Amino acid sequence: MGLIGNGVDIIEVKRIKGAVEKYGKIFLKRIFTDKELECVKQHNNSYQHMAGRFAAKEAVFKALGKATLNFQDVEILNDSQGKPYCSLINLKNKVDIYISISHIKNYAVASAIITEKACGS
Repeated sequence: MGLIGNGVDIIEVKRIKGAVEKYGKIFLKRIFTDKELECVKQHNNSYQHMAGRFAAKEAVFKALGKATLNFQDVEILNDSQGKPYCSLINLKNKVDIYISISHIKNYAVASAIITEKACGS
């Protein structure tokens, strides 16, 4: 189980809010999957949660290096206990991804660690 990469990203929540206000559905559909948007709607401060998912996607891009992925190829959801997890559309079952997301009023930060898929998983 070798390390492929580690990425970190931080973003101001107001940047996501501004993009949504300026571009609306065009921005949302370019960046987030339908499942992600459904998850975000369940929270009081949806802009913080959008920013967290955006930062997580950027962290995954940084961890993968030169991989040719777009925002729709990386899906950030939550399990039944609220823990975030990541699915890659084009690399399913090839890598393990460990992500962490945190946010406060004005900022969201995320980290991603990507390893080779463990044998038997």
